[in-house]
Amino acid sequence: MKKISAVTLSLLLILSQVATGAEFRFSPRTNRAHLIQWRVWSREALREAQQAKRPVLLSLSAVWCHWCHVMDETTYSDPGVIRFINENFVAVRVDADRRPDIDALYNQGGWPSTIVLTPEGEVIAGATYLPPDEMLPWLMKNAKLERQEIDKPKEHPEQSGMTEGTLNHDKFPGEADLAEVSAMLLKAHDDHWGGFGEGQKFPNPEAIDFLLAEYRQSGKPEFRRIISTTLDRMEHGAINDPVEGGFFRYATRTDWSEPHYEKMLTSNAGLIKNYAIASMVLGETSYRQTMLKTVGYVMANLYEKKAGMFYGSQDADEQYYRKKNRNGLKAPYIDTTFYSDSNARMITALLAVYQSTGDAQYLTTARNVAGFILARLYTTQEGVYHYWMDSRKQVAGLLPDNVLFGLALIDLYQATGEDKYLATAEEIARLVAGKFFDRTAGRFLLHAGTTIVVPSDAGMLQRAQTDMTNYLAVIFLNRVSPYRDRDAFSNVIRQALTRLRNSYIRYTPSGACYGAALSWNVREPVEVTIMADGLRRKAYLAAMQKVYIPQVVVRIYSLKQDRARIRKTGYPPGEAVYVCIKKRCSPPFTQPGTMSKAIEKFLAYPPR
Repeated sequence: MKKISAVTLSLLLILSQVATGAEFRFSPRTNRAHLIQWRVWSREALREAQQAKRPVLLSLSAVWCHWCHVMDETTYSDPGVIRFINENFVAVRVDADRRPDIDALYNQGGWPSTIVLTPEGEVIAGATYLPPDEMLPWLMKNAKLERQEIDKPKEHPEQSGMTEGTLNHDKFPGEADLAEVSAMLLKAHDDHWGGFGEGQKFPNPEAIDFLLAEYRQSGKPEFRRIISTTLDRMEHGAINDPVEGGFFRYATRTDWSEPHYEKMLTSNAGLIKNYAIASMVLGETSYRQTMLKTVGYVMANLYEKKAGMFYGSQDADEQYYRKKNRNGLKAPYIDTTFYSDSNARMITALLAVYQSTGDAQYLTTARNVAGFILARLYTTQEGVYHYWMDSRKQVAGLLPDNVLFGLALIDLYQATGEDKYLATAEEIARLVAGKFFDRTAGRFLLHAGTTIVVPSDAGMLQRAQTDMTNYLAVIFLNRVSPYRDRDAFSNVIRQALTRLRNSYIRYTPSGACYGAALSWNVREPVEVTIMADGLRRKAYLAAMQKVYIPQVVVRIYSLKQDRARIRKTGYPPGEAVYVCIKKRCSPPFTQPGTMSKAIEKFLAYPPR
């Protein structure tokens, strides 16, 4: 039998990786980046680098990213760069949206990110965009450096970032910590232009969510001022597309001007929810109009009606978006991948629009999205898969997909009263607590071993995304707990909140999400009990949707089928709605038409 040479084996490995060329998405404009022998992120690619004693060149790119396209058209199309990479590196290309776990691990502070790795996944050198005249010297320098160190593998911890503690992590946080989160946002707020910080401005839906909840419960004018200033400035700023609607990803100037023109489903979903809830809480007509225009953009451009799912993003195209008259122009490219995490956020956004408008079409669309994910992107064993492409579910084991979809399912249960949504949310909660929680570290892992390697010095996004997703996981488990044994997840929640105490200080203003998680544990939620059937049940549910209650547990019983459960509540077995807070309960509400205003009066919310 003829032996296969090392060179032949290496070639076969290259061909086996390059054969999956559909994995790679290059600039839509003319380029030669495909001439680089790219591999997918895999054990085989790392093994090839080890056998060939070559460093790995990792390119982190995004399909909506302007400078990623420029790098494809210039740097990765340069004949000298192409030749040097193919002869000296094992080139691996990763789509940041499809593999957010790898992106978090190695991102160098933006897209594109360009990284040289050892075959074991350790970082030798990192950069972002590199023009052709800088790329080749940089590659030459780091190829030589790598060859000197390639045979010196490093020891890896079990999970990057999981061994480092946070300040005061031996004491459970309380109301004082919640006040600190609010103070942090007040200090960081730009009182003139809105938003947080100086220089470039990103929308921060989580911060506005938190402030809306705090204002709803306290009526403090400083919270209303931050919300109003920020939402006013954004809706009138260049970050908001005045022609087609929809918000761009961020603005490069403090006055929300000079945006980067990509439109992301994730950020638009968050802003739709912000404007929807703000229109209910503050009574501003312009917020309702901005909400409708933004959701209109998303429905018109990113919604695939046949599948019932939303696409991930629309490309940045400055020349297109600067024009007021776009008739006859080719619209920027749309990423037609279905991502679970951003679609889950869109479910919650659609339900907020339904709350604000009472228009049932948004509820129907939210249910369609959930139906697709449940049928095609979810299994009881693996949980939620990250994306759907080529008629296949792909990449299981990412915490954000599971947590965000779990939260969306609870929202759907509270809007529809359908037990199937709650039952699946409970399944996901058990998986999140069992598969992702690291009891030694006292917090959740961002992924379940999907990255293959764990470098000793992870990228700058890893810690931030891990902490942010931990906050969401705590909120999710808190929202599921009242429907099960209240103590089922209490230890996990307590460990995570304690371990992450003061971590939010690093993430102004996104650290507000920690405040939202904490508030579920230092304040009692409002508890709503609905006992009805048929059309009356639907009427009560619709009436409940007209009231924004920041922390609410809704229990829905059938008078016909849930008699034993109703007896345990202690309420009389008749059609009614009861609202309780801090051991104080309302009289029975029996008229859906007047119930919304009666509940707001009972809860003593501040006037609009």
